[in-house]
Amino acid sequence: MDIYQNKLRNPRVIIYSVPEETTVDNIGATIMAQNPEIITNDETIEAKFRFKNKRGRYNIVMEVGPQTRKQILQAKLKIGWNICKAADYLVPTRCFKYSRFNHKQYECKGEDTCPHCTGTHKMKECTTTISEQKCINCIAYNKHSKEGKINENHSALSKDCPSLQAVLKRYRENVQY
Repeated sequence: MDIYQNKLRNPRVIIYSVPEETTVDNIGATIMAQNPEIITNDETIEAKFRFKNKRGRYNIVMEVGPQTRKQILQAKLKIGWNICKAADYLVPTRCFKYSRFNHKQYECKGEDTCPHCTGTHKMKECTTTISEQKCINCIAYNKHSKEGKINENHSALSKDCPSLQAVLKRYRENVQY
């Protein structure tokens, strides 16, 4: 039997509304050149990916060290001619086959479960009204929890889901701040 201590992950930060010409390859150098107040203390700044939001603006997700994260979140970043805001990037993995957290659809051994009503059909086939929705994650929490019961009357895709908030809390605990 091997004993080891889990290594804390580096935090991820999302930078909003970066200029279109800024890429994953040049964002680290651009931040360091235009923001001299950010001192990395030999911590890595690694851009993970860039994506376009619904408004057509680009956002970049970066993995940084804990001290660098603190400095980035306290400052407004100068990137090109723009002033960009940053925030923590926390997104739990979710299975869209079984509607549960911490695994992906291709790893899932569960059966198809509708995220709106917990039925054994796909979401496209669901005819449940909003008032009849049930969250499979909150049902499982209430079944196994000895603490107080939480509200189950919402979709598993809801951003206000108490189970989602609990997962995000665990993510924050496993990230080195």
